[in-house]
Amino acid sequence: MACKRNYTSDQMAKAIEAVEEGMPTATAAKKFGVPRVTLYYKTSGKSPKVCRFGPATVLSDDEEKILVQWLLSTACLQYPVTKELLLDSVEQILKQMKRANPFTDGRPGRKWYTSFLKRHPELSERVAQNLTTARANVTEEQVRNWFSEVHKYLRDKSILDITNDPNRVFNADESAFFLQPKGGKVITKKGSKVAYSIGNDEKENLTVLMTANAAGKLAPPMAVFSYARIPSLIANSIPTTWGIGRSESGWMCGPTFYEYMTNVFYPWLIQEEIQRPIIFFIDGHVSHMTLNLSQICSENGIELIALFPNSTHLLQPMDVAVFGPLKKKWKVSVKKWRLANYGNKLKKENFGPVMSEAIQCITEQPIQNGFKSCGLCPFSVANVNFNKIAPKDCEVSVPVVSSVACRSEFNLKDWLSFLESNIPEDKMAEFRNSYDKNDWTGRIEDTSLFLLWKTMTQQLDSDNQTNRS
Repeated sequence: MACKRNYTSDQMAKAIEAVEEGMPTATAAKKFGVPRVTLYYKTSGKSPKVCRFGPATVLSDDEEKILVQWLLSTACLQYPVTKELLLDSVEQILKQMKRANPFTDGRPGRKWYTSFLKRHPELSERVAQNLTTARANVTEEQVRNWFSEVHKYLRDKSILDITNDPNRVFNADESAFFLQPKGGKVITKKGSKVAYSIGNDEKENLTVLMTANAAGKLAPPMAVFSYARIPSLIANSIPTTWGIGRSESGWMCGPTFYEYMTNVFYPWLIQEEIQRPIIFFIDGHVSHMTLNLSQICSENGIELIALFPNSTHLLQPMDVAVFGPLKKKWKVSVKKWRLANYGNKLKKENFGPVMSEAIQCITEQPIQNGFKSCGLCPFSVANVNFNKIAPKDCEVSVPVVSSVACRSEFNLKDWLSFLESNIPEDKMAEFRNSYDKNDWTGRIEDTSLFLLWKTMTQQLDSDNQTNRS
């Protein structure tokens, strides 16, 4: 049985570099924690400096490099590839090449996927967040300008110092909570093809408005119902401190938000003895910013500040720090309720108590961190995570294929042929037409695919010209 390696490739690489720069082998081995004999063999040429531990990979290094570049390129263009899509792609590649592999039915599984990510540390799994086109078009310059304008406005009104008092800086936002959250993994009979869970209409949901200050204190929320008159059974189920809103769509609207500010939030400010004026950041949706709202807030020391449009994923503490953990807890609370009620459907009259339980998971620290990371308290653009902004200068590139790669079993030409064989001919005609014009004018959903095909084509054309010369 082979001995387990207790050092990393990076350690060995540093040790080799040190020896080549004049350090004695024994000294380098001790300094970097690698075997002296192994280091000697590698530096003397008796064994290769870099070797792979374990069995050979199914795809060659060059093939995996192109695969990695595809993953990075599509992610850069905001169309990231899922695990399943990656496994589908590898399965298709292996079938196309008719290459023998150890996978069940020719499809790689969890073990290959995990090993693939370890071999390529530049990749990592993340939960994708959907961005509308408007959000994706927000720029760092626009956000910085917004901070400058608000800073000047607050300074001119002599209320800039409020942003250093977390008790007087607020944010509110609403989100939908489904009465039947999407199901996770369940236990069922072995061999069953599918597993169903009977419940409500999966699209049925209620809107909840959440408000908090930068100190981490939650104000009473408001639940919004799409009723002209809310049934007493539902109204009586909502906690007495909450607000109950009505709108035709079930979403927050101008009159509903005005009602919340006057009948719920302002009385709560008085009750909590919070010093005024306060600063209240909201998302600036036109349905919120009514004249009546502005007047009542001005009269009662509530300074409304609209966040920069389509930037709530950057600047909205409720969006950044609260709704994520709250929705996870909501799913747990719904499952718990259904288990205690013999699997019955969660109805609107059950919503209040279950949501009230879920809200208990929200603690002060995450809210405080949310306000800070959004740059609202303290008010500083330096705290904003601009990495969340969709990059505008992403360029798809395919690594230069060396002569060694060209001699590999599946080189760039093969990859391009495989890619084109899986693209419908009418779409290929669009690609070629756009390639000649050097501009893509087709469907936005096909942008990343076109750019990948274009770059691979350009690289192959360049290689061919080099070979001819």
